[in-house]
Amino acid sequence: MTYIDLRPFLGFSEFSSQTSPKEAADRCLRLGLAAFQLVGDYPINFPEFTPPAFRKEVKEYISQKGLRLHFHSPHDIPLASRHDRIRQGGIERMKEYVQLAVDMGASTFVIHPGRFAVYKMSTGSIVLDQKIIPKSYYDRFSNSFCNIVEFAAGRLSVLLENTHGYSDQLCQLIDGFLDLDGVGLAWDIAYTAKMDSLDPNRAAEFISKRLSKVKLIHLHDYAKGRGHLALGTGKLKIKPYLDIIAELKTDTIIEVFSEADLVRSIAYIQSLYSGAQS
Repeated sequence: MTYIDLRPFLGFSEFSSQTSPKEAADRCLRLGLAAFQLVGDYPINFPEFTPPAFRKEVKEYISQKGLRLHFHSPHDIPLASRHDRIRQGGIERMKEYVQLAVDMGASTFVIHPGRFAVYKMSTGSIVLDQKIIPKSYYDRFSNSFCNIVEFAAGRLSVLLENTHGYSDQLCQLIDGFLDLDGVGLAWDIAYTAKMDSLDPNRAAEFISKRLSKVKLIHLHDYAKGRGHLALGTGKLKIKPYLDIIAELKTDTIIEVFSEADLVRSIAYIQSLYSGAQS
């Protein structure tokens, strides 16, 4: 296998809810990585807990150290709620996060749409619907997303991360977003591989046709319904993707849940070139 130096593009997603942005930058430096991603789900990264002076300090620190920062939005912001006041609140909250990311020097802001939740009064349960999604859901999400993109314009790129399906309706919606200035894709390779095993070639075809729109890559392994495993411990066949990563020269964020798994993932990538792995 031809040697490919991926070090200029490798990064990680901060996995500890107790680690500050500066401490995450220090972890990045210690592990010899080039980029890192902060996660908006953690209260330590809530906008109200990061005052202007600290944001400026973080921006100056990562610039001084030559690192690149990406920011992943929280997963629980309602951008398609049927209740418009709630949806508008979600938009405003996302804008607060975008401003936080801009102030700290992030170059991208990732939105993971997830699945559409439906409450069923008859059973008192919430169902995650990932196949048949009402048009009204798409319309509300589209309006919310466009509001966020407009707010972010010219300051960072807003990226949509691939998720749990590739219906024609969803692909058409995403293509409409990709026509907007400052919008791109965050490509989660494990999700693509997993979805391809369920619906052969559908996910791979979706990404291959839109590679020029990929501005960030997420990398982790998966097995038996679990994701975010250390590379080399699951079902992901990573070798075919490494050439694509090198060709795109796009920051590739390793998304695992511990430093041990992060170190193991980095070592696994290196081992593919040393002949230690078949």
